[in-house]
Amino acid sequence: MRRLISKWAQRRDASNTGRISWKGYTSFFLATLLTASSGALYLKADQLKTELTDFSIQQGFSLKSIQVTGRNHTDADAIRSALSDWRETSIFTADLQAIRSQLLSLGWVKDAVVSRHLPDRLVVTLYERQPVALMQTPSGHQLIDADGAPITGADVSAFAHLVVVSGDGAAQRVAALLGMLESEPELFTDVWAVQLVSERRWDVHMRSGLTIKLPEEDPVLAWSRLAKLEQDTAITARDLASIDLRVPGQLIVKPNIPIRGKGSKT
Repeated sequence: MRRLISKWAQRRDASNTGRISWKGYTSFFLATLLTASSGALYLKADQLKTELTDFSIQQGFSLKSIQVTGRNHTDADAIRSALSDWRETSIFTADLQAIRSQLLSLGWVKDAVVSRHLPDRLVVTLYERQPVALMQTPSGHQLIDADGAPITGADVSAFAHLVVVSGDGAAQRVAALLGMLESEPELFTDVWAVQLVSERRWDVHMRSGLTIKLPEEDPVLAWSRLAKLEQDTAITARDLASIDLRVPGQLIVKPNIPIRGKGSKT
């Protein structure tokens, strides 16, 4: 009896082992079949995309022209280079987001809108940065926009008329200051440079060499008072080194006393 049970158990174990092995092979076969089918479907989908692209080009939907508006300062050759990869492709496969990204890499371009116009044209609208000042850096002047961002690739010499800016943190704050200074056009005409002092207040340097020290609090009022005084007395035309407006209600002037050379008679 003991031997019969043992043999029956062995046959059962062998039978079970065979069934488990068959299921494993079946699963492996199905997985392989599905993988192969997926690859075939992918290849067919990719082939279909290529055929549809070729068909659209044959039907006249080839990208032949790109219309650009809003360009004032951006180099035309740089724009052509950014768009060159997309000419003669299907207008349906042109990647508008990729084109926009390429345009945004150009220094003057702040934003861009790209749209399809069937059958064969793209329209690009550029929004360029507006230069407001020249930032003084260790390597020279750098053109900046109203946000304080540098405009790379710009010809600085073409903007020598803009105000020169210096001081830590000045680039991000200068647009607001310039708006205030421009509110008094007679004074602003002679402004040459501005400097942010200790990240708190501004010194305004006039073309004559005169320095106007604005207060930290309410610089608008101080600038307005100086403009009124300028109308009445032409104070900035006097031979002064500085006009100090930092103390509320007061105006302190420092004469422009020339430095005499060593051994000069007094």
